[in-house]
Amino acid sequence: MSAASEHVGQWPRIWAVFLTGVAAAFLVGKAPAALPVLRAELNLSLFQAGLVVSMFSLVAAVAGILFGALSDKWGQLRLAIVGLVLAAAAGAAGAWADSGVTLIASRVAEGVGFFMISVSLPGLVLRLADDRTRQTAMGLWGAYLPLGAGLILLAGGVVIETVGWRGLWLLISASYVAFLTALVWAAPRDHDVVAGVAGQGRVKAVLKTPGAVMLGAVFGCYSGQYMAVTSFVPLILVERAGWELAPAAAVGAMIMVVNTTGNIAAGFMLDRGVRRQSLILLASAAMALGAVLVMSAALPVPVRIAGAVLFSSFGGMIPGSLFAGIARHAPSRAHVSSVNGLMLQCVAIGQLIGPAVTTWLVATGGGSWTMSLVYLLPMAALTAIAGLMLGRIERATGS
Repeated sequence: MSAASEHVGQWPRIWAVFLTGVAAAFLVGKAPAALPVLRAELNLSLFQAGLVVSMFSLVAAVAGILFGALSDKWGQLRLAIVGLVLAAAAGAAGAWADSGVTLIASRVAEGVGFFMISVSLPGLVLRLADDRTRQTAMGLWGAYLPLGAGLILLAGGVVIETVGWRGLWLLISASYVAFLTALVWAAPRDHDVVAGVAGQGRVKAVLKTPGAVMLGAVFGCYSGQYMAVTSFVPLILVERAGWELAPAAAVGAMIMVVNTTGNIAAGFMLDRGVRRQSLILLASAAMALGAVLVMSAALPVPVRIAGAVLFSSFGGMIPGSLFAGIARHAPSRAHVSSVNGLMLQCVAIGQLIGPAVTTWLVATGGGSWTMSLVYLLPMAALTAIAGLMLGRIERATGS
């Protein structure tokens, strides 16, 4: 078999791993899609509703790099399989929840399963791709979360109207049987993983690697902005523009899904010689401009929506370029999932901080969303600065 044929032959396997990640991201999007029904049926308080949504970020913020080290030590395929089984079982159990407490408990277990999957699959993609297309493949991987969460937000309302939220939970859990089978077929065997370093040693090695730490710093700054804007677009459309909930939610899901275009474009451009630093700087500038357009109350609604599309689509170049940098900045092949875990931990911290600071500023400003720019614009600048520092590290190390 020629090298070109072998290269082409790997893409179906890469797509199978990627689509498994997309399916895992259904767990992120299903709770926001079902939240109004959940609150009514289970009598959830606003605080409990927030926990149902935020448990994923809490799990990752506390233990991200540790899960990554476990994946590197135990094997990426093994941990991903355990994560799929746990997520499926927890989702099925959650479908029978009769109170907020039991539902939140099932979401904690789902969050652990989701994170096992998320830290493990990028390493499998890296091992399946070759040198010519590795960054393209990792750019594609960066789209798994917005695509999966966005798709379930779009479809969730229709599914819930048909089979109820419990039916949605069970359908997602059942689908993981098929994705587990596809993953086992697609993934390289775990005996190829270098697994000779203890978990604590992996964590220390990653934290001592400037490039790996800077990948996490850029990702954390980005995620805080991303969640602070995209999470509130439907609310702004309903409360400020007088839209109905269904079309506002559809626009919100569309804005989330277009993030995938930036992820995929970043991988292509990196494989064609564009510097990671340049992509981060371009994306940071576009996010700053997009945030101004979205949060400026004086602008017409179509312009504000266009700003959100600009913000999300160009912003997607940041996760796409960062995932593509994992292999270059991991201390060794034995640390790939550990670096990914650190990045996702920083993402989760940003997701916890960004929306909270944004809503506090808006409340302090008497309900004016323009006040959110006091947070969003400095964070865009910090993202750019962290991107410049990452570029400097890459030039100094020749990576």
